[in-house]
Amino acid sequence: MYSYPARLFPNALLRNLRLYRSARRSDHLVLGFDLSDLAILVVLFALTPGKRCRLTTFDLFVGDPRGCKLQFTRWCLRHVDRLLVLFRDTAPFERLLDLPASKFRYVPFKINGIEIIRQMAPTDEGFIFCGGRSRRDFRTLFEAVRNLPCRVKVVTSGETEMNPHGSTMAGLDVPPNVEILRKDSDQRFFLDCMGRARLVVLPLVKGTLTQAGIGVYIQAMALRKCVIVSLGVGVSDVLTDQAVMVRPGDAAELRSAIVRLWNDDSLRNAYAERGYRYATPLGGEDELYRSIMGALLEDSRSP
Repeated sequence: MYSYPARLFPNALLRNLRLYRSARRSDHLVLGFDLSDLAILVVLFALTPGKRCRLTTFDLFVGDPRGCKLQFTRWCLRHVDRLLVLFRDTAPFERLLDLPASKFRYVPFKINGIEIIRQMAPTDEGFIFCGGRSRRDFRTLFEAVRNLPCRVKVVTSGETEMNPHGSTMAGLDVPPNVEILRKDSDQRFFLDCMGRARLVVLPLVKGTLTQAGIGVYIQAMALRKCVIVSLGVGVSDVLTDQAVMVRPGDAAELRSAIVRLWNDDSLRNAYAERGYRYATPLGGEDELYRSIMGALLEDSRSP
């Protein structure tokens, strides 16, 4: 087994040449999805004859490709044998990427920071927590919580870091009951703040095929927190009654959910308990690796 993580091999071309060389000697190659890395490998496979191993990618992320980029993305993905994804509803991606449903396989995500979470004793200090940087709809959040008699802590990053992930606070009027903390890269701080909240609210940008918020809502559930999250990829097609799901971009609906759960201890605790029962079996990286290996073994037995 060979492993070439980007943090140890930051040069993309050299990393992919190593991957390519290893792939020629292997039966299977698993690639954390990155279109640039995938393109390099697919081109190398296409240009050189000989044995080609099965190619699996994990955590599909294509954004909103159009025109030539969409055609190139489709060409690259036609050379992938299996797409391991964090969502169940693959139909929109089948249409966009012109791929059969048989190429997709759902694998549940893990609890990020599980070692820290296991050592924590969550409390309720009477505030709402919103965290993360990917496709967060801060405009809708601010409209929903404005003038509410509750504090809100938003743990996120600066504009230059969040912009590439589809989020922004530029030009927004931050309500006086909202505190912005630019420290989401500090996992211990992030989890500590979440662990002291009464509610976890994750408003996601409307109309995107990119999954977002999955890691954070799983962390919140592992901390026995009641979660309010926008409907979307990897949310409404994965969860049932483990979280309160609201329409993206609907500030009135989000506000109503916040008020209802803030004031109803029994209802809030019921959601928190169901979320906890969902998240706990997901485990950490070891359990995720077992899920991926299970998918690879199943594929290897396929004709």
